[in-house]
Amino acid sequence: MNEKPRPFVRMIIACLFFFIAVTLNIFLPRYWHTIPEIVKHLLLVFSAIMCVHIMEYAYLWWEIFGHIRNILKETLQATHQLIDDNRNALEKSLQTTNRLIGSAAIIGLKNVYSSRKDVKGDIYDAIENAEKRVWLLGITASENILLDELLSTLNNKLADGLDVRILLLDALRSSAVFRTLLESTAHEAAKIVNADRTDTHLTDDPYFHQRLYSDFTHVCDRLGSYPRISATVRFYTQTPACWMMIVDNSAHFQPYTFGRSANKHSANLCTGANMPVFKFQMQENGRPFEILEDNFQKLWLTSNLDLFHIEARIANRNRIISDVFHDNSQWFKHVYEALYVQKGAMQFTGDRRKFPRQSWDGVQSLLKVCLPNCQTPIKASLCDYSREGAAIKLDALNHPLKMGDIVTLQNTLPSEPRPENFIIAHFLKRNQFIIRRIINDSQPVIGLQIVSEGERRDEQDHFNGITTASHSLS
Repeated sequence: MNEKPRPFVRMIIACLFFFIAVTLNIFLPRYWHTIPEIVKHLLLVFSAIMCVHIMEYAYLWWEIFGHIRNILKETLQATHQLIDDNRNALEKSLQTTNRLIGSAAIIGLKNVYSSRKDVKGDIYDAIENAEKRVWLLGITASENILLDELLSTLNNKLADGLDVRILLLDALRSSAVFRTLLESTAHEAAKIVNADRTDTHLTDDPYFHQRLYSDFTHVCDRLGSYPRISATVRFYTQTPACWMMIVDNSAHFQPYTFGRSANKHSANLCTGANMPVFKFQMQENGRPFEILEDNFQKLWLTSNLDLFHIEARIANRNRIISDVFHDNSQWFKHVYEALYVQKGAMQFTGDRRKFPRQSWDGVQSLLKVCLPNCQTPIKASLCDYSREGAAIKLDALNHPLKMGDIVTLQNTLPSEPRPENFIIAHFLKRNQFIIRRIINDSQPVIGLQIVSEGERRDEQDHFNGITTASHSLS
């Protein structure tokens, strides 16, 4: 509770009492003729006292003013603090904005669009008013800014003598398959990866029914309807990692990523049009525009497929895509499992190891596995391997095994510098392995993990303890 004196309020109260006392002193004798003298004297004394109080507070106005000032200061202190905080935040924001504006001016950054959809009108106007060149780099030009809608304008620009170049993705490549797996549902990805492609004459490969490949064939058909434009198209096999449109001396650039926002609508799984679009203008020392221009030039010069070659590849698509999956089947299966198979959902498909594993595709070098309490080594061969472990297929097993057993591998260290020999030598040098998995089949498979130094010490301590105990008993 605030105990500070409040003189202004007291002065008001004193004035009120003074007014009441004077009023009673004037009007009481008129209506109360027999009023005692003592009452009159008391009213006069009370009026005098109140008058003295009023004069005191009136002459001591600076005290009242001081209290009023304190009250105002307390009331406005929070407001001043808020104003100061807002002013500081505004100054920092202006400083940051000035730095951004200065940096943007130096590098030639003219605008930033939140998505490709927002830049569509600007792009179409720029192409319509182009005077020197129009260069387009994309996947299939089918997301937001559609090549279908630009073909007529580009055809007219070619007739006017402009430099028109279009770079698109060759969908019959492993990079296109990888992108398709990223943009597919788990069910569709499983169909693509597990499809039987032994018969290359089949035309119902599930990959050909995906959006990326459908957009690819559609744009090829449309380009074939414009002979003048079809001569200005090439298909890249590299990964440009961006969407780009260079019109005269300005470049619209959008980075490509494999990521997708969590709030992106699940109906559209496209991963290419998620990042902001940056507009750069050519400057004397504007490095970004020069870099983007050089990037397009290098992609254009190193791409050796035009529409004529692509049409031939489409005609032979079954054999080509079969070869792509044959050469990259292990990687595609790993991609599918990493993206869509949850740990424990399918037996032995989730990657349970700390380090990536690969199937053994090299020449089998005969290994020998020494099992605990077994005098005769068992012949074995590698199934897959990683930095810290391997899956070994045993030729025969007449000895019981259990999880946690320690085994060793035997073989002659290879001397030839081949990849297979390097891997075999790696495991032979580590020597001791612990069994982490057992698959009982006609030819049992055991999953081995290299024994760490800590486990080696624990095992040695355990062995020393057993030896000491046996000596004591003897």
